[in-house]
Amino acid sequence: MAEQLKMAPLSSEYVRQLAIRYLLPHQPLDYKLEVLPDGIKNEDDWWYVLVRPDRENVRAYDYYGRLAEAEISLRDEQNVNVLLVPVLPE
Repeated sequence: MAEQLKMAPLSSEYVRQLAIRYLLPHQPLDYKLEVLPDGIKNEDDWWYVLVRPDRENVRAYDYYGRLAEAEISLRDEQNVNVLLVPVLPE
């Protein structure tokens, strides 16, 4: 019987860097989506990562669509369950 290999658990910083990398191609021209360093939580098999635009008055449908596209790419290419959670700017 083959022995199963166990993967090392992911760190929140590693998941943060993945989120930044996968958001990069989806960054808008007129504002930036920021991954909050203290906004990362792991629950069961999912990572929740808080993301906010760097300015106010951002159209929600555009912002949410960009997050969804990055999530899909990240999941497909890295096999990591990440939910990019939108946060309103302060």
